[in-house]
Order: sequence, then C-alpha cells, then structure tokens
Amino acid sequence: MYRYLIIESKKEIKSDEQMIVSIFSEFINFEKIESHEKAIYLYYRQETDVSFLDIILNMMSDTLSDLRIFVSYQFDHMKDLEEHMEFIKRKLQVISFNKYVYLDDKVLLKSLIHAVDNEMKKFIFRKYLTDSIMQESIKTYLESNQNMSLASKKLYVHRNTLIQRLDKFYQTTGFDVRLFSDAYLIYHLIK
Repeated sequence: MYRYLIIESKKEIKSDEQMIVSIFSEFINFEKIESHEKAIYLYYRQETDVSFLDIILNMMSDTLSDLRIFVSYQFDHMKDLEEHMEFIKRKLQVISFNKYVYLDDKVLLKSLIHAVDNEMKKFIFRKYLTDSIMQESIKTYLESNQNMSLASKKLYVHRNTLIQRLDKFYQTTGFDVRLFSDAYLIYHLIK
C-alpha cells in the first residue's frame, strides 16, 4: 500500500527541509522525497500508528514556523496515489492555511462539504463511486439510524453481509459509517 505526506509552510521550506525530513525519518522509511518552494512530499509504504499531529505541533513550537500536514490514506497503485495527490494539492490551495494544522480526507471533506463536486466524490468513494449496491447499502443503513438489523431487513440481506459491506467500504476509503462524524460526511455525498 502506498501513502504520502504533504508538509507545507507559509514561507520557503528549504531552510527547514533537512530537519523536517530527519524527524519524520525516525518514524517512517521514505521511498521518495520531493520538495518545492513551500512544500515537502514524502512517499512511504508501511502502516504506522505515529501521531502526525503531535509531531507537526512539536515541530512548529521548536522551529517557530507555521506548518501544516496532509496525511493520505492508502492506495493500491502509485498511479492512484499520484492522481489523489494532484487533487489534494488543488484543494489545499482553497483551504485557509491557518484553519488546520492536520488534514486528511475527512478534514478536507468536512471543510469543503459545501462545495462537493464529482471529482471529490471520485476520490472519496474510490472504487465504490459507481457501485450502486454499496451506496444503497450505506444510505439504507444511515437512514435506518445506523441500526444494522433494521437496515439489513430493508435491504433483504443477512446482517453479516451488511457488516462485511461496511467493513469493505471502510478498508477502501478510510470512512467508517458506523461513526457519526464519518456517517454525516458520507451521507452528504450519497443523498
């Protein structure tokens, strides 16, 4: 699985680049590192339980720099990652720099919920964008007040089948519709 981080600064990031890369390298083995004027792009593969929010907050207090970080979910193919990254770069330009220090797909969707377009739906739903069965399952589950038994009856499927569908959606997208905050965001995309 491929993943990436985008670390942005308000000012030229070149002066802090070495320090930023060295700190993050303590926790992650990067496959590729790119830097531009005000951003560093770090590519990696392993699963990690590191709190990127804590790292970036500590780094900001140590360097007295304004930074923010975007943490991607996982991708099966590097091509998908690159498409997602280009999409995220465009969306980050719309979000005020001071509004968030930590961003991911959930925070991005939450802040841009008023301006959801088909491109955003594509990157959130991924392979389930055109899967009417998955979308109907999620919609029915949410409209049944997240009651698994009631939703499975309405869908004429076994309760375990619905559970498996929701698990697959979560594994692919990172959104767990059994959690209220994720359910709220996904429901706005489906309805």
